[in-house]
Amino acid sequence: MTHAPDEPQQPHEAVSPDAPAQPVVAPGADRGASDAAEGTATHDEVTVRRAPKFSVFLLMGGALGVLVSLILTSLFPFDPSAGVASTYGYFALWGLTFGAAVGAVVAIVVDRVSLRRAKTLSAERRRVDAPEPPAVEGELE
Repeated sequence: MTHAPDEPQQPHEAVSPDAPAQPVVAPGADRGASDAAEGTATHDEVTVRRAPKFSVFLLMGGALGVLVSLILTSLFPFDPSAGVASTYGYFALWGLTFGAAVGAVVAIVVDRVSLRRAKTLSAERRRVDAPEPPAVEGELE
């Protein structure tokens, strides 16, 4: 029994430390010409930016509006015949509406700021076809 590696794992040539450095070639660089000839690689200019999620701004604005309406309802006297819950419910609807509107405006402003900070980069798009599935012998149940 030997502990030597299998044949494919052995180096093809011994490289001395004094040997000239080999150029580094990116993986797939030798296939670039054939991919371009087949039409599977395309180069595009893309814009990269961090866009806000409008739904989060709307929900947070609405939640803050409801909280502000709770604080304002508790600060001022209310009609005892109407009750605290119905007064708060009425003002909570207005707080929800105005809070969501303010959240939408803030989201639009943040979106415009992110447009100014956008970067344009070059991207390569490659089409990769999946290998054919192996043929199945026999019957499938």
